[in-house]
Amino acid sequence: MCAHHEESESHGYKNMTVVSISILVMGISLALVILLWVWFGHIGPSYSADTLLVQQKTLREQYHLPYQPVVTDPKLLLTPPSLRALANNQTSTNNTK
Repeated sequence: MCAHHEESESHGYKNMTVVSISILVMGISLALVILLWVWFGHIGPSYSADTLLVQQKTLREQYHLPYQPVVTDPKLLLTPPSLRALANNQTSTNNTK
């Protein structure tokens, strides 16, 4: 082998350290994202629902809007607010039959 060939091999290893550092940084960032996802997953959807209730109460007081009762029925919560009156009419007609 010639001396020129040996120099290019050592240069190749320097490129491998850059690649390995890049892979290490990606692995650490992926682990960080997974940890954040697990942490926010424990907060759960009830946090969002509670925050929404507090926001609605505050806005109703601020703009002097009439009081609205808090909906706790899980079936009714799946229905958009604009269609809840129709859903109530359907359930009342189904109950009377």
